Amino acid sequence: MKTILLVGAVVLSCGMILPGCGSPSSAELVKAGISEFQLGRPDTAKEMLQRALAQEPSHPAALFYTARIHHAQKSYVQAIYYYQCCLDADPGNLEAANYLRQAQQEAGSAGGAPGGA
Repeated sequence: MKTILLVGAVVLSCGMILPGCGSPSSAELVKAGISEFQLGRPDTAKEMLQRALAQEPSHPAALFYTARIHHAQKSYVQAIYYYQCCLDADPGNLEAANYLRQAQQEAGSAGGAPGGA
């Protein structure tokens, strides 16, 4: 009986106190997603960022880096959508505004929007 109580206490404390136990926070997922993006692993980055957005749909950095991934993959419709969402969440994000204009120009010069929705 004492063993069961001890195990239960460890499980409870792990979920409430110790970092790294349970589900990662949206901030942790975004940080991991950005790292994966910078390391050239867009699929893993996108997965992390989508998980963060599921927890916090208006997270500006998650929206921005999701847009960057779509932009790099020439999925202009999706890139434009996520840049605009980022700007809705953080209207002062000049980098997102600049990339949004660039994606719009590239979409127009490509004669369409490859990789769209």
